[in-house]
Amino acid sequence: MLSVAEQVGRGILVCPVTRERLVLEDGVLRAADGGHRYASVGGVPILLSDPQAADRYVQGSARMVEEYGPADPSTGRRSPSGRLRNLLARDYRTPESTAAFSRFLEGAGEESVYLSLGGGPGRAHPELVNVNIGPFPNVDVVADVHELPYADASVDGVFCEAGFEHFSEPDAVVREMFRVLVAGGKAYSVTPFLQAYHGYPDHFQNLTISGHQRLFERGGLRVRDAGPCVGPLHALFDLGTVYINEYFPTFMRSPVRKAWRLLSVAVGPMNRRVNRSPTAHVFASTTYCLAEKPA
Repeated sequence: MLSVAEQVGRGILVCPVTRERLVLEDGVLRAADGGHRYASVGGVPILLSDPQAADRYVQGSARMVEEYGPADPSTGRRSPSGRLRNLLARDYRTPESTAAFSRFLEGAGEESVYLSLGGGPGRAHPELVNVNIGPFPNVDVVADVHELPYADASVDGVFCEAGFEHFSEPDAVVREMFRVLVAGGKAYSVTPFLQAYHGYPDHFQNLTISGHQRLFERGGLRVRDAGPCVGPLHALFDLGTVYINEYFPTFMRSPVRKAWRLLSVAVGPMNRRVNRSPTAHVFASTTYCLAEKPA
């Protein structure tokens, strides 16, 4: 993937307000007209039209880093406790969703630009540039996904996992994806369908398969594939865990939660069979959608 410095040098990374090229001077990025200036902290550009947005988001998102890691800033890898939690909550994705992700990444390399909207503190793939409104570990560009700081037709692919439920205006985000993608560029999204409310700092919507497709189509993208990603068994145990944590008496939560987790591990192999069911979408935890910008 191209580094942030290379993206600036090639005019790919631009001012989010005017979309003019950025110039780096004494550690500060400024738009070509000189009217907008942006700090760069530790090599990470803070490209926000509202400079306070990052602070507000971080203050409301402390649980995200805790639950998803915390990741090592240098490697993006989760801590031992995070890896154990991930093992217990293994989501057994459908082969179709995994194959679609592989098709999305075709062409990714040193000279390409593939964005991960909402990415960090982990990195879903080494070629993805993590774009997040908060300066979390492993984030490459701090920006609002509703106004991406990328030039028109400058990006080869846009990835978004567990992001659209948190975007206040999802249609605006898809329009931005369409704008920045090159002709033939791909978009791949995984979004919760049957998951409980989880606000980082807010949670606005979940998506069925058809809802996922229509969202992308309204934004001008052509859907190539869509279906259940994480299936019914994971949805069942994930929702059950939330129920235990929220509604069981305090003294019962720990033992019941441990038993529930052990049961989920014991029946985990059944996920593959359940995911092959023609009705897997009815109770899927997440759905996926692979689309492209028409040539």
